[in-house]
Amino acid sequence: MAEQVDYVAELQRALAEQQRSDGSGDVTVYGIMDDWFNPKHELMKHVIVVQMIACILVATFLLSTAATSLSSEDMMYAVFTFMVFIAAAFGVYGRL
Repeated sequence: MAEQVDYVAELQRALAEQQRSDGSGDVTVYGIMDDWFNPKHELMKHVIVVQMIACILVATFLLSTAATSLSSEDMMYAVFTFMVFIAAAFGVYGRL
């Protein structure tokens, strides 16, 4: 049993080294796991954009549902704060 475990471990190491040095673009388990735990910078920028769009949609929905219960002054503060947070999010995104 120990011989089989060592054989499989050695085979995995050899495949991982081959994938690192080859750079062929074939889809392998090692490549998928490496991309999952060490994502590329360009991919993370797209993920952040999708999350920002989702946050804007949710915040807009919350503002529209709260419009009936807030006074006009409180609604103005809420919308202004919402716009400030959007500007801050795009400012942070610009620095990535």
